[in-house]
Amino acid sequence: MNYQNIQLFVLIIPASLLLLGIAFIICQLILREQTFLAWVANGYILTALALAAQSLMDNQQLSNWAVVTGTFYLFGIWSIAHGMALRKGSHAHPVMGVLIGLITLSLLFYFSWIAENLWLRIIILSLGMGAMQLLVAKHFLTQYPDGDMFDRALSIAYISIIIYTLVRPIVIFFFSSPDNFGELTKSNYWLLMLSASILLSLWLALVIFAITVRDIVLKLNDERYRDPLTHLLNRRGFFEEAKKLLGSHTDSYYFLLTCDIDHFKHVNDNWGHLAGDKVLQAVSKAIVKNVRKGDLVARFGGEEFVVFLRGMDIADARKIAERIREEIEQTTFNSISTRVTASFGLADIAASDDLVSAIGRADARLYNAKQNGRNQVCWNE
Repeated sequence: MNYQNIQLFVLIIPASLLLLGIAFIICQLILREQTFLAWVANGYILTALALAAQSLMDNQQLSNWAVVTGTFYLFGIWSIAHGMALRKGSHAHPVMGVLIGLITLSLLFYFSWIAENLWLRIIILSLGMGAMQLLVAKHFLTQYPDGDMFDRALSIAYISIIIYTLVRPIVIFFFSSPDNFGELTKSNYWLLMLSASILLSLWLALVIFAITVRDIVLKLNDERYRDPLTHLLNRRGFFEEAKKLLGSHTDSYYFLLTCDIDHFKHVNDNWGHLAGDKVLQAVSKAIVKNVRKGDLVARFGGEEFVVFLRGMDIADARKIAERIREEIEQTTFNSISTRVTASFGLADIAASDDLVSAIGRADARLYNAKQNGRNQVCWNE
């Protein structure tokens, strides 16, 4: 393969990275809440521009432009790291990133304009890029066991890129010398580095795209099975999840707790529907706060809530109901001048096919609670 063909070949790699960056931008425009995609797109595009520019340079030009291309690489790598951290609910420590960038760029400047040394510049830049990636490595290592298949694949892909970035300068240091590089962009090392970069970048991109598709599906399911005001399960979502639990644990005890806000129409009529919405949100938070992980909480409509309690006896179920009732009673609201209370009905679920009738029994007991003065829990006929 002659030099011109090699140049055309190596330009395919930054072009591919550029296209991946554009694809991430399109995904972010569709999923506006997924801000991490914009940072990943920025990282891919900056890296692609630096790679493309360097692929067309000789060694002297590489030296002259080392600080500029180094800036593109470092900010690009930090952008990807920051995007990955945002998805984990964190950040890539921008102050540390700036510090790493300044140290790396200062060394690149020194070994470009004062004591020119291509070999050392490659090692320094690789170490700087690896340090940028290490800023978020702990998130992928500590959260690995808790993630699903896609999150684990993302962790493996990103950690693999970090390992490659850090191993590369070690290999250069021990298995090469400053005198055997020749024209860098015409060397086998350059082709090998580009090939490894595109393979790892494609791997990471494919995992991110898969996660994006997964998130779209989860979002659609949330819209289908969740109440938009309180973000609790809606009626459909409740029945789906409750049937799963009943089918998978046939030997456990289950209880249904129905909840209805007392005099809720009075709140809407006197203080408006916005005030009523705040009451609904506060009640939903009070319920969620006092149940356990694995219990189900749903808003069935209006001011009615249903709680699926698993693995307990009647005494424990009553305690939870009382805690919820007291929490609601003690909640204060700036937008209304009356106390908010709720009434409850509690019933056991006798069998997996007893869900609907259990809701009926709980509703009947809730009606008894209303008839007996409200703001109480009824658990018998």
